[in-house]
Amino acid sequence: KLNEQIKNGTFDCDYVLVCDEGLKSRNREAIVPALLELNRIRYIGSDAYAMGLSQNKYHTNIIASSLGVRCPRDLYLEYDSGYAEKKEEILQNLENSMKAMKLEFPAVVKPVWEGYSMGVFKVEDMEQLWDAAVFNFENYREPVLIEEYIRGKEVYAPILGNGEEAYVLNIGTCRRADGSDIDIFSLEDKCFTELTDEVAELEYGLKTEIVRQSLLLYRHLGCADFGRCDFKITEEGIPYFLEINPRPGLTENGPYETCGKSAGMTYAEIIGEVIGNARKRYGI
Repeated sequence: KLNEQIKNGTFDCDYVLVCDEGLKSRNREAIVPALLELNRIRYIGSDAYAMGLSQNKYHTNIIASSLGVRCPRDLYLEYDSGYAEKKEEILQNLENSMKAMKLEFPAVVKPVWEGYSMGVFKVEDMEQLWDAAVFNFENYREPVLIEEYIRGKEVYAPILGNGEEAYVLNIGTCRRADGSDIDIFSLEDKCFTELTDEVAELEYGLKTEIVRQSLLLYRHLGCADFGRCDFKITEEGIPYFLEINPRPGLTENGPYETCGKSAGMTYAEIIGEVIGNARKRYGI
């Protein structure tokens, strides 16, 4: 509908706040920003390049690691339509590669460019790893990432602003409404479980390091107006980067409102600042 309105000249607005999840494509979250940019329509949030790149968890990890951001060790498994006939060969290659890079079980298996924790599994052995990989091959037909499992608490860093003016509101964490911690976020957790967000209690040095790494990657990717980085903190207090989301949810009582309250901001003020960041970026 957006494309049709642009083509027939009926599209009329001041700014677009892009919230769509897009089409079934690895470019799904980059399509609308690219379409708007092509037609010189002002929009709030990151551009097509930041959206498309961050969608690929493997490529994002490569960039994060190159910047000195600590990431879980991972192994890329290319999608092969003939995987069923090549099971023994694939498993042997995987076993050799995992040994070479000291990637041990338990491990996490996930599709490379899906969202909402779709296809994410914690696996304990090669047979479970294969079942998880096959599930993703059958359902998403895309590469799979086999990642080191980090035992600990997951936290997030909501970011506001652009360039050197960007800052982290605070560090937050998410639990189930019954108070239980979440080990591995699943699709069930994100979409069908009642969750509660709270500010994470972290010692100063750890919090400072998470803020530094979040802003480093956010600025390097050229994210705009708002974004969020997620980390896992080990029991020893070591942060591991999980992913960056240049277009995170702005839901009430979610990460932004929770961390914003700790900084003395209302939900309306946070949304106003997101819009204001885009206005400043366009020189308005």
